[in-house]
Amino acid sequence: MENKEKTLAQLDAARLKVKQYENKIQLLENRKRHLEKKADRQRTHHLCNMGGAIQSISKEADSLTRVEFYSLMEQVFALPAVQKLVDTAVQNHNAGGDR
Repeated sequence: MENKEKTLAQLDAARLKVKQYENKIQLLENRKRHLEKKADRQRTHHLCNMGGAIQSISKEADSLTRVEFYSLMEQVFALPAVQKLVDTAVQNHNAGGDR
């Protein structure tokens, strides 16, 4: 009988461990979702700031449709002078020039 009680106690301990690991998995999944949402919010905030900057610089662009605006941006960013300015800005950023 003592062996049976010991086995039942081990079973209960094992079930408790399983439950603890399940809870830990759930906590980690919740944390992952939270961090993903945070990254999405940061990206959205960044994109809104970029769009707001364009809108404040060129009020006329605000009247364009999305397709017209994308077409315009493709044309603007295809210009060699603009590409050079973007490359320079990125290099300065990567060198810590904006910090």
